[in-house]
Amino acid sequence: MSIAHVTVTGNISLPKNWREELGITPGNSVVMEMKNGRIVIEPLKVKPLMEAWTAVDAEMKRKKIHFTREEAVRDDLYD
Repeated sequence: MSIAHVTVTGNISLPKNWREELGITPGNSVVMEMKNGRIVIEPLKVKPLMEAWTAVDAEMKRKKIHFTREEAVRDDLYD
């Protein structure tokens, strides 16, 4: 357990040993949520973009979803 002080702008500091154990470094993002009246903070796990698209492709193959690039552009599936 650790005690943190809240600044005027609502900032808190995570103890260094917690940051090190969780791999949180300056510039990283965390996910915060309230659960049963408690604040839960977890490191945001970011996947490389290529890994994310590989997962999307695998899911499309599994669900047998097929479309051409022209269909995707026409139907505004791409930005």
